[in-house]
Amino acid sequence: MKNVLVLALAVFGWVSVASEGLFKVGFVDLQKTLQNVEAGKNAKQTLEKEVTAKRSGLEKQQQALQKEAEEFEKKAGLMNESAKTQKQQELQKKFAELQKQAAESQMELQKRERELTKPIVDEIRSVVEALGKEKGLTLVLEKNEGAVLYAQSGEDLTEAVVERFNSKSKGKKK
Repeated sequence: MKNVLVLALAVFGWVSVASEGLFKVGFVDLQKTLQNVEAGKNAKQTLEKEVTAKRSGLEKQQQALQKEAEEFEKKAGLMNESAKTQKQQELQKKFAELQKQAAESQMELQKRERELTKPIVDEIRSVVEALGKEKGLTLVLEKNEGAVLYAQSGEDLTEAVVERFNSKSKGKKK
């Protein structure tokens, strides 16, 4: 009962602070920001090139394996049981290896994406922090998080973050 009373007082205190205008909330769509800042666009292009290259290599291997399987089907009638079994096992092994390579490639690409985006996200966070302090915000939330269900009075800083990030990045290049 005592905990409920303390919680009620805390909520009441927060509501009164918020109603007096001392509690200001803003929000940022981090995904949109990452897609719109120049560094994010460059990272996306780099990743897309790597994805295309990996996919192309895997597709070539898959086509070669498919062709080998078709050749086996044509010649299977002329082969003895031992040779047929051996060739089937060989094809199954190659197919399993191709699946393993595809899974490893997927994991490598996810790791590469994290490597490319982490420094950008870290810099975006510093821009968000500076903007939040500048605008006198008490809290800045990520717009698309499931925990945020309502943000009527929140200020969307996404465009300002994109602009400041890009101008800050241009300043570093000079």
